[in-house]
Amino acid sequence: MKIGANMGFRDLSLKKTYSSDTDDILNDFYIPALSECIEYDRIAGFFSSTSLAIAARGILGLIKNNGTMKLLVSPKLDEKDIKIIKDATENPQNYVERRMVEELEKLEDEFIRDHIFALGWMIANKRLEIKVAIVSDEDGQPLSFDEIQLQGVFHQKIGILKDIVGDILTFSGSINESASGWLKNIEEFKVFRKWIKEEKEYVEADILKFERFWNNKASRIIVMEVPEAVKRKLIEIAPKNIDEVYLQRWYLKKGEKKKEIEFYPHQKDAIQKWFNNDMKGIFEMATGLGKTFAALGCLKKVMENYNKTIAVITCPSNHLIRQWINDIDEFGLTCEYIVADSSNPDWKDKLSDSLIDIKIGIENNLIVLTTHATFHTDNFIKIIRSANEKLFLIVDEVHGIGAPKRKRGLLDLYHFRLGLSATPKRWFDLEGTETLFNYFGGTVFEFSLKDAVNTLNPATGKTYLVPYEYKPYFVELNKEELERYESVTKKIAKSYYSSKTDNERKKWFSLLCVKRQEIIKNAIKKYDTFKKIIEEMGKNIKHCLVYCSPEQINHVQNILNELNITQHKFTLREKITPSEEYGGLSEREFLLQKFAEGTYQVLVAIRCLDEGVDVPAATTAIILMSSSNPREWIQRRGRVLRRFPGKEKAIIYDVIVVPALSWINNSSIEDLERKIFYKELIRYKEFAEIAVNSLECLNNIYKIEKKLWEGV
Repeated sequence: MKIGANMGFRDLSLKKTYSSDTDDILNDFYIPALSECIEYDRIAGFFSSTSLAIAARGILGLIKNNGTMKLLVSPKLDEKDIKIIKDATENPQNYVERRMVEELEKLEDEFIRDHIFALGWMIANKRLEIKVAIVSDEDGQPLSFDEIQLQGVFHQKIGILKDIVGDILTFSGSINESASGWLKNIEEFKVFRKWIKEEKEYVEADILKFERFWNNKASRIIVMEVPEAVKRKLIEIAPKNIDEVYLQRWYLKKGEKKKEIEFYPHQKDAIQKWFNNDMKGIFEMATGLGKTFAALGCLKKVMENYNKTIAVITCPSNHLIRQWINDIDEFGLTCEYIVADSSNPDWKDKLSDSLIDIKIGIENNLIVLTTHATFHTDNFIKIIRSANEKLFLIVDEVHGIGAPKRKRGLLDLYHFRLGLSATPKRWFDLEGTETLFNYFGGTVFEFSLKDAVNTLNPATGKTYLVPYEYKPYFVELNKEELERYESVTKKIAKSYYSSKTDNERKKWFSLLCVKRQEIIKNAIKKYDTFKKIIEEMGKNIKHCLVYCSPEQINHVQNILNELNITQHKFTLREKITPSEEYGGLSEREFLLQKFAEGTYQVLVAIRCLDEGVDVPAATTAIILMSSSNPREWIQRRGRVLRRFPGKEKAIIYDVIVVPALSWINNSSIEDLERKIFYKELIRYKEFAEIAVNSLECLNNIYKIEKKLWEGV
């Protein structure tokens, strides 16, 4: 049965009755029903960590649907509690509040903990409302748990679910929570569907009963808002990020194994070559070719071969950590994992505790997800050094870890090492590159972008990445820019040729590139060309990425607004933590979702879409600014070549500034100018060589190159 595809309740195979004696209630009812649900009202019985966890079963689907939940519970008071309240030795409301908070401390069981965390996250993001029902006798005195059980008051559990098309189903029955452990609870209930004529009155009765309780209109029951201390406690223990709510691992039937991921031939080859290289190496694979799953394939085999394994996965950003978590869940690794970065303030304590769990045998395997910024810190290194188990280091975008400060995290104690990157060599940093290749044991597998657009995927019969059309547009600098360009060139060229050492020349050459690149990348004539490109694409433009500089972004947005194109900027400033404002998503996730849906026709990006971020819906890229660093333009090209439903081709527009040579008279400057621009042409040639219109592009570029090289 297909789950979570917004089919609606009518497409589900639901029974009229469920019993824990004969049914797998979690997987047969809660998960499929809540995967189609957008509103969930629940009377959960008594307030305890166990009953809350039971009430939260299956809510991952509700969370993913941006759904909301109302939960009605009753505090679980014993005779001693009732005596204290009656004797007024403590303010009754304060006492009940304290007892409820104490219940939330009982999170030893992982199932209970994970589901309480999920409820806490929903409260923090205003997706869950809880009310408390105090059951009393005829004199208005609160009843104990045992008395309520004997009298049968508030014992029945009711659930009301609504799907996206407005259909409603309800279930009502009982759960015996006196049994030990959530797995052993005895549960029986009936299911009623409002769209079935014979069942409609039962649905309406359940709805009426819930509303009577919720609105404090039932006899012998006083309903109040959940105490603030309880809300604070739930929010306090909840993760900041929904990706840290680890519910997926509980959503497998008993004895059932998740369907094995089928590796593509190149992934199998990569995994085998890594093992053949003493479990060290770098996968040099283009964007969109499954580096992550290949890495997880290596990790799975290591975990199968060794009794205890701790894997450290480090990424450039928190956004990429969330992508890894999704991939880990999809891949089917069910071990514990923890996020250790600034998004998780308690990561140091949690990581230390998790390592102790491994040491004493509570857990056998652990995945630690962190960022490059945290990976090399003293705190992280100190905690990791305390581990005695086999350590596996996976570095995503491995080139980023070769910087002087970051590479201090490359400890000798990592037994297994795997680096991932489309471009592992560091630009203008031979020392950093050598450090990486020595530490990881070099590239053990390579699958280039050229291979990916020409090799058929046996599973689909199509190439791994979509083919693309390359459309370079050449513009020149204006008079003022030419003068600044000439001035910078002459000044730095003079220092370059008077330098006595290679290091000095390298310094001046780098400075020349940077200074002149500032002039080139912000050339005024680019705006007219950009407007022309957008007008040619027409108002039906969609799924378009525009890469520009910080200086260009306002101009670009103004042009798009002028042409009535819906757009949004995508920079490093967008929030990465989920919030109610964005329906429980982070601002970044929300923008990418709206872009994929077509709400935003264009995303205007400054660098942040270069590295690792998945934007498979993108079909067009307009490059207004690019550095001479191959990593940047290789990754930008890869962003738009990922396969996506309905996407068969991509188009890359490249706005290239061609510096004129006619105004340069000094032969030494002219020679330097040609050499530098020749390096720039390397990118243009590479883009053209594997494009579907390569002959046309190479011919045009050849003419420009010939003119510059010969000065004609």
